[in-house]
Amino acid sequence: MNVQGQGATRAVEFRSDGNVTKSIAGMVKARDVHLTGSGAGVVAADGDVSILKGGCGPVVANGGVTMRYGGCGPLIAGGDVSIENGGTQAILAAGGVTIGRKAFAGIVVSPRLTVEEGGRVLMSGPLALVVAAGAGIAVALLSRAVRR
Repeated sequence: MNVQGQGATRAVEFRSDGNVTKSIAGMVKARDVHLTGSGAGVVAADGDVSILKGGCGPVVANGGVTMRYGGCGPLIAGGDVSIENGGTQAILAAGGVTIGRKAFAGIVVSPRLTVEEGGRVLMSGPLALVVAAGAGIAVALLSRAVRR
């Protein structure tokens, strides 16, 4: 199913694969999600996610994630992740992660990490997991203190 040139919409849910082209959606949910020249608030996929010349907020995919000329917020993937000419805040992947040329990732937690020439990763490995957990605890304590 396709959403093409629809402008802005709140949420889009597809029964099978979802192709969003030249549109903005608050949330996209499908088996496989393909964003082309589009933006989405949240992306949830039972399978793979591909982003080409687009961006989104958090991504949760049971399969792999491929990003070219785009970016996203935190990313959780059950498969491999590949980024080229784009970036993300944090990656938690069950498969391998490849950060290609002109790509960036803040924190990467994955069993295999490949950073190609021109790619950058701020922090990776077990230390990244510890820092991310520590930051989460610090934010929770700070927000609790501010509420009082």
